[in-house]
Amino acid sequence: MKEKQTYSVEFKEQARSKVLQRGSRTVGSVADELNMNLLTLRKWMRGSAAVNRNPDSGRAKRPEDWSPEERLLALRESHGLVDEALNAWCRERGLFAHHLTQWRMDFCAVGGTGARRENAPEVRDLK
Repeated sequence: MKEKQTYSVEFKEQARSKVLQRGSRTVGSVADELNMNLLTLRKWMRGSAAVNRNPDSGRAKRPEDWSPEERLLALRESHGLVDEALNAWCRERGLFAHHLTQWRMDFCAVGGTGARRENAPEVRDLK
């Protein structure tokens, strides 16, 4: 039977860092490179994500709970990210790319001509 491998704290931190900076490579390829079990590496990643969560939130923030200001900030931060980088950014915040797309459409719709037409009677009354 195989003896259980123990890893130093420094090695664990370096492994997590490699996963976060892996680019287009898979977590499995990083585990192979480090000569370690994929499931162990995934467990470490889940553990580090749990530590990084806001301890007073109790649960992850749902996308519908984000304020308009937070949504706008998220759109600014994620602007220009594509594919894997965008998905990683979304995972860190408990979102999906389709949430950002919807929020972008919502912001554009508010500033569009439809909002001006809806407010036209109010504007006439103010004049």
